[in-house]
Amino acid sequence: MPYRLRTNCYRFAERVAREALEALSPTRCAGCERAGALICQDCLTALTLIDPRHSCTRCGAPFGDLLCTECSVEGTSSAMAEALDRCLACAVYAHPLPRIIKAYKDAGERRLAPYLAELLYDTALHAQVVAPDRYGGVLSGADAVVFVPATAVAFRRRGFDHMEAIARPFCELSGVPLLDALVKYGHGDQRELGREERRERARGMYETVEDVRGKRLLLIDDVITTGATMAAASAELKRAGAAAVDGLAIARVW
Repeated sequence: MPYRLRTNCYRFAERVAREALEALSPTRCAGCERAGALICQDCLTALTLIDPRHSCTRCGAPFGDLLCTECSVEGTSSAMAEALDRCLACAVYAHPLPRIIKAYKDAGERRLAPYLAELLYDTALHAQVVAPDRYGGVLSGADAVVFVPATAVAFRRRGFDHMEAIARPFCELSGVPLLDALVKYGHGDQRELGREERRERARGMYETVEDVRGKRLLLIDDVITTGATMAAASAELKRAGAAAVDGLAIARVW
């Protein structure tokens, strides 16, 4: 069979398979279960977006430009403020983001990765435009994008690295090269841990395995809770010689 005909046959078979699967199990919104789209328009509208003109540039919390209630808490948030040059988050960790992120990380809905990458990209672009004095060059000035990696245990459980899968389409959108610079050790889920426990577990968890000396890096993650992860990862990149590290996350717990 000629190559072109064989390729067309494969594509036709894939399309039929997708249509059959869609008929049996229609795509539903990860935020509200409504049929038709992975993230419906209502859920996109419901996002509590963080205004970069008034967010805390140290920890990403909303309305932190005058007095940040997160950075005023002694501990991890202040450590993140010391490790990161700037921090930016797309939205508050409230409906529908918890369900969307859970569907992506825990239920294996990998098709959400490019949607989440686009949220991050739009957030960085918007911040550069509306708050250039605060977030100027947060994306355009980055030499490379680094993602907070999953542990080996989490990778085996999920079957993929959730932030790497977001970082790749993010880099395609932004044109900033991807640098797989960090390795994460340890095990266990931090979502049930308190502020102090998160901070203790994060210490010594990361190792830099690529040359980051003199680079301005954009470090991306899904959720900032206490800031322990961002603080530890950024501090390790700085220890390895990074000139600057800005943080960018999909959601900020507040």
